[in-house]
Amino acid sequence: MALMGPLVLAILFLTAMDWANHPTVVENRPDPDAGSQQSALNSAIVFLHALAQLAFLAAGAWWTSERPRAGVAFLLIAIPVSGLVFLLSFIGLIAK
Repeated sequence: MALMGPLVLAILFLTAMDWANHPTVVENRPDPDAGSQQSALNSAIVFLHALAQLAFLAAGAWWTSERPRAGVAFLLIAIPVSGLVFLLSFIGLIAK
């Protein structure tokens, strides 16, 4: 669970980002604020991804709180994996 949770969240994040950035048909009168609106949407999706990763860590820590050794093992695995997955998915979007 500590390994699969962050990966599933990253796949959902990349899917949402791809869906949000699909090409649209250009109107006769393009909106001059379209770029800033798209940027705000992308920023919101990145923030929600980070929040989902944090919520996953908090839920996992709470779920394993009755078993201290399992909780420590979960956090030692999940924190680096979550950070790495978030960083790689974010850098992958920049490089795309």
